Amino acid sequence: MLAIYNFMKRQTILLLTILFSLTACNQKNKETFSTPQSLNDGWKISSPDKLGFNQQQFESLINNVSNKNSKLNSLVIARHDKLIVDKYFNGYSPDSIQKIWSITKVITGTTIGIAADKGLLSEKDSIYKYLTDYIPVENSSIGKITIEHLITMTSGFEWIELGGPQSAGFQLAYSNDWIAFTLNQPHTNIPGTTFNYSTGNTMLLAPIIKKATNLQADEFTKDNLFRPLGITDFEWDKQSEFWIKTQSGELPGAKRPDNIDYKKPFADLSNTGSGLRMKPRDLCKIGQLYLNKGKWNGKQIVSEKWINESIQSHFGNSNYGYHWRLMNINQKPCYYATGFGLQRIFVFPTFDLVVVMTQQHYETMPQGEKWTNQFLTKLLETIEK
Repeated sequence: MLAIYNFMKRQTILLLTILFSLTACNQKNKETFSTPQSLNDGWKISSPDKLGFNQQQFESLINNVSNKNSKLNSLVIARHDKLIVDKYFNGYSPDSIQKIWSITKVITGTTIGIAADKGLLSEKDSIYKYLTDYIPVENSSIGKITIEHLITMTSGFEWIELGGPQSAGFQLAYSNDWIAFTLNQPHTNIPGTTFNYSTGNTMLLAPIIKKATNLQADEFTKDNLFRPLGITDFEWDKQSEFWIKTQSGELPGAKRPDNIDYKKPFADLSNTGSGLRMKPRDLCKIGQLYLNKGKWNGKQIVSEKWINESIQSHFGNSNYGYHWRLMNINQKPCYYATGFGLQRIFVFPTFDLVVVMTQQHYETMPQGEKWTNQFLTKLLETIEK
């Protein structure tokens, strides 16, 4: 009997040990919802139940987010000017600055708006006015291109952004002067008639900002946009630093060149198309700035006129504003900034809502896009009022 008792005791202890281990493992893998930290960065903090969400549905959605998308690096959500989600994965944290790729274009467009507000330039200006170093003799075709054509992607240059080694978007990174490369592309369409997404268009804004403001784009943006928003920790690459700062795996199929001889003044220009690294909480401020018609914490940073122009269609293209893409989700209007690998700032005016995601979908963008849209649909369904 004693032997049977000791055997049963050992089995019981073993079973309890296994159950305890499984429970601990499940608790470790299960995400728990918590409100964001207050970091004295200008954000007010709140909770979903206080801002009109179904708390149970909202928490369930957020707590399972990384299990559904392992390539998600961060998720930041704000409603009614308050931060309610600030979550990080894959080793990232609130202090991590992350490469945002073409979301940089929206920052650049905002900088153009501030310069226009100050009377330093106009979106209706011909680009020839600012690019005489590159175009010594006025070209009647290029002279018809305005700054507005650049920020709406309707300049008329022939361009294939993603199309293999022979495409302009691919070759741009291998040229030693991206401004000259873009201006030397065939100009076959009348400006304002054809939408054609081109990073080259946005790169042209770098020398334009420099000429108009006497500051490089990163310097003018720092003084007139980032500082008023309380954004202090960021990196903005020069166009000539593209290969130095591009990490392994970010550009599938591309090979780092052995040497490119970049010459001034090009070598000093900010990468206005894809060169920024920022914190996701700060990206959320950009979305909130647009949602608040150019104001941050009551201060007007960029004019309401520019905000309104930025988030509406131009030249007959219903899906693009001033570097913002326009769409509907659940039949509700949304405008969003996008970057390679599925970096995103989503703004939902109807719900007074901003959603920021940084992701690593460099080789899996279709799958990532599908998940992202499904997540947004479910998120909107958790809003009760």
